[in-house]
Amino acid sequence: MMYMSVNVICRWGMPLAGLCLALVTQVSRAQMGTVVGTVHDAMGQPLPHISVVLESTPLGTATDLNGHYRIPHVPAGTYIIRASAVGFQSQQQTITVVAGEEVKMDFVLHVQTLWGDETLVTATRRTQRFIEVPASISLVMPREIETRNMLSLDEVLRHVSGIKMADNQVSVRGSSGFSFNTGSRVLLLLDGMPLLTPDREGIPHDALPMSQIARIEVVKGPSSVLYGSGALGGVINIITKDYPETPQTTLRFFGGVYEPVRYKLWREQWDGADNPRRFGGGSFSHARRLGSKHGFWLSIACHEDQGFTNSSKARDLDMFFKVQWRPKSTARFDLLGGWTWRKSDNFLYWNGAHDTLNPGELIFGGVEASGTSDNQTNHFSLMPSFTHVVSESFFYSVKARAIGVVIQPLEDDGTPKPVAEGTAGVRYGGELQANWMMRQGQDLTAGVTTEQLLIESNFFQPDTAATAVRSQPERAAFLQIEQTLLGRVRLMAGLRYDTYRIDEINIVRKLSPKLNVSFRMAEGFTVRATYGQGFRVPSVSERFVNNQSYLPIVSNFDLRPELSTSYELGFRGQMSVAQRIAVQTDLALFWNDYQRLVEPKFIAHEQSFQFVNLTKARIRGLEANFDAANTEKGWLVSGSYTFLGAEDLIDRTPLVLRSRHLFKAGFTIPIFGPLSLGIDYRFASAPERVDSDFSRFVRDANLVGPRKVVDARLMARWQRFSLTLLIDNAGEYYYVERPAILASPRHFTLKMQAHL
Repeated sequence: MMYMSVNVICRWGMPLAGLCLALVTQVSRAQMGTVVGTVHDAMGQPLPHISVVLESTPLGTATDLNGHYRIPHVPAGTYIIRASAVGFQSQQQTITVVAGEEVKMDFVLHVQTLWGDETLVTATRRTQRFIEVPASISLVMPREIETRNMLSLDEVLRHVSGIKMADNQVSVRGSSGFSFNTGSRVLLLLDGMPLLTPDREGIPHDALPMSQIARIEVVKGPSSVLYGSGALGGVINIITKDYPETPQTTLRFFGGVYEPVRYKLWREQWDGADNPRRFGGGSFSHARRLGSKHGFWLSIACHEDQGFTNSSKARDLDMFFKVQWRPKSTARFDLLGGWTWRKSDNFLYWNGAHDTLNPGELIFGGVEASGTSDNQTNHFSLMPSFTHVVSESFFYSVKARAIGVVIQPLEDDGTPKPVAEGTAGVRYGGELQANWMMRQGQDLTAGVTTEQLLIESNFFQPDTAATAVRSQPERAAFLQIEQTLLGRVRLMAGLRYDTYRIDEINIVRKLSPKLNVSFRMAEGFTVRATYGQGFRVPSVSERFVNNQSYLPIVSNFDLRPELSTSYELGFRGQMSVAQRIAVQTDLALFWNDYQRLVEPKFIAHEQSFQFVNLTKARIRGLEANFDAANTEKGWLVSGSYTFLGAEDLIDRTPLVLRSRHLFKAGFTIPIFGPLSLGIDYRFASAPERVDSDFSRFVRDANLVGPRKVVDARLMARWQRFSLTLLIDNAGEYYYVERPAILASPRHFTLKMQAHL
């Protein structure tokens, strides 16, 4: 392990460090200045929480409750400074910072647009205006999370266009079917750092600081050039908040009930089905500046859920913090950390369509298996990062991460079993990235990454010879160059070289190219074209899982990486109608070819499931998004439609568990006074093909129909206090969330929130 780390540093770190040193020595050690100012609306009222950034640099801040902002330690030079926020038309100015002096720049923002001028980072690994991003991307803001009382990431993603959830597994534009949560084709980032869990390399939907999210950026389509394996289907980047200029405290409490299911046949099978099942929880968060150089935020949340099925109870406690230190230079240090404890009865599969509320029981080969898994989980994360601005044209960042997990099965009385009977692992790594604006309109981004995984699990192949290969170390280098031509055309070319050591003999190497072209037709209107290749190395779980407790699954040491080639043509437009209504549209045509997709398959001679490289596949389709809002009257309308043609190219059949049509729509309207009403509708057509292998063991596992879900909410806001009533699945529509598990019935939630 030590040899691996030293080797990675020597091979990748030293050359880039030399490059950084060479660049630094060519740049004079600039003295610093300060940028200050205020942001008001057209009526002269101060605007809090407005983002103020110096473009093409990591320097920026947000206004306080009085509309003031201050950006210290800015190298002398000329910059474009931008003030932006959802709900306002952004403003930008050119400023010149003089060493030792304070530059004042005030902004007046007008209510006009809602989306287009947000600054995003995920699609290109640097700050860029939303309208200019050369990729299909969706943006989720904190108010949407608060309004819908979203407690975990999977609840957020259900409302994002082009995404279909299968329990807690994410499928972006049909990139995934269902793989028992052992691997993910969508990469999760937290402040730009991968948050893959050691146990399954999946997305930890519950282990996130939901109350301190500044925004969520969802990039659709392969992104392996910038982020490596795991980004085959897309990237989800959760950006956390910085500490504010003035202290802020938020309290939130909620409680609710699941309504008993309508069908008597189901209720008769379980005594607990006749009574409403309760859930509830609360959270506390506090953020403040501690001095001129540092500040922090802290978030604590707890949640208890009785579940609407037998053996689906859950309790969890989350604690997250972020400490920031900005010394007297162009340097910034962040430390983000968290701990999540969860004790849960996990419902894996039902006892048939006649008994959907009870877990199934199976007997095969003399082994008895249960459709429930009771575990206690501890999830830890620690992510330090350091950013240094050398000049107005060059900065670099160093990031590290360590994510650990301990999973212990529970005895019948709820006592955790020894860790040796469960899973324990840690994933750790680091990243060095440099950004250099070589000249106006020409940007270079380069970096190296390294990652290591150590894991032991009772559910993996017990052969001692396989122990060493469970580390699966990775190292990579990436390079991206962007060039603006004629003021309207933006070209972006990138390469990433990855290596993964599968075992002492086998090493996977992959060079991933990408090319993006965007053309600004007019202000607020762009077209884009994208070509890229992606890949995904099979997860440790897919390769080594060997389990008989829930389903017969055997290991497959010969799994090979998945590959993809993608093409996209897109259009994004923003406009105002009669100066009152803001309209945004996005249309994308996409074509993705996949090779060696990893899927679970029943192997007859093994009499067990096994993850295998199944097929060549092609997914073609279109995605259309529409949003309109009147910020003066407070109404908002949104809608999206995704068409998928997902085909297995070997046997010319539809891919398993992909819906051809996805449709999502919603609106929010004011009623009177502080009251407003919101309704969301989600539709997914029934999959054209359902894998019947699962139904060899689980009754009626091939019953997967369409989804037609209506959610409603009634909100009341009084300055810093809000009260919300939510009715999820208001139409009481029963559907299958994924094979052999029923989705939530109608349930009611009352939420109270106060900003102190």
